[in-house]
Amino acid sequence: MQILDDLIYQKEPLQKILIMLYNHFKKLYFCKIAIRLHKDVATSLGLKPNQTFLVNKYKRQAGYFSEEELEKILNEFIGLDYNSKIGKIDLDIGLRSILCS
Repeated sequence: MQILDDLIYQKEPLQKILIMLYNHFKKLYFCKIAIRLHKDVATSLGLKPNQTFLVNKYKRQAGYFSEEELEKILNEFIGLDYNSKIGKIDLDIGLRSILCS
């Protein structure tokens, strides 16, 4: 929450924060699937040759979640994006809610 508050204080747009979080969790989800299917994680994530050091970081972070949890989080981000655009929920409150859960 502190990092989210810092980003908001630095005037980062909430939509950009949502997209960054969604993309990060999507990479963790792809990493989890690649591991399960015994595929190369770097290829699955579309990493460039100079970015292969990220594989271990993604693997470590993905280890904290099950595949189902990551899928649920991604669906929550998608729902938040939709609901914030039609005015059902404030983006700030929705982001905090997802991060707290």
